[in-house]
Amino acid sequence: MKYYPFELHCHTCHSDGSFTPEELVKAAKERGLAGIALTDHNTASGVEETVEYGKKYGILVIPGIEWTTFFGHITVLGGHSAVNWTTVTAENVIEKIKQARSAGDVAVLAHPYRVGYPVCTGGMNEFPKEIFSVLDAYEAISEDVNKPTNRRQTQEYLELKRKGYRLAAVYGRDWHRNFEGDFAVTEIGVSGALNIENVLNAIRGGFTRITNAPGGKPVIE
Repeated sequence: MKYYPFELHCHTCHSDGSFTPEELVKAAKERGLAGIALTDHNTASGVEETVEYGKKYGILVIPGIEWTTFFGHITVLGGHSAVNWTTVTAENVIEKIKQARSAGDVAVLAHPYRVGYPVCTGGMNEFPKEIFSVLDAYEAISEDVNKPTNRRQTQEYLELKRKGYRLAAVYGRDWHRNFEGDFAVTEIGVSGALNIENVLNAIRGGFTRITNAPGGKPVIE
């Protein structure tokens, strides 16, 4: 098994990011990442272009989408499912996640303690607590690692782990554009070739750790 640095929460100009697909991939290359997941809000329209630039620059691009609802945000990685994000509600989210996972995707709870804002509301997790039993991973740290909300996210993740929930710990930079700050990465332990399915299987198996930089010091394992 080899650990590779990834950023699993990225946006482009296909939603509310400033990056073009090429700019995002180049930024990932400069950051020293092995791969990224494209998770534009409620659209996969930029996936094909980003995947092609990933091949050009040697970055593995995982197709994805961020279900952006009034009750919380979920990044769905893999590009296998055809769940209509407009139908996701607090009442049916458990079933929708099950559908996505059955199709071969991985579901991650994004920035569960983010305070919402008008352009992209619903950032804080207000889904029913049963959601933790159907998710694959939890953003234990997001954006700048020094944000106060990260203490709550880390505490909740560790508590869920103590209770026996099988959730991989991941970091989400929620990468819309480059700006100053202290950022981490998700390192994923992959067995075999570095490809999308092996990365998804590693997340499902919990072979992740959050480090302060590619190849850096572990923060959460």
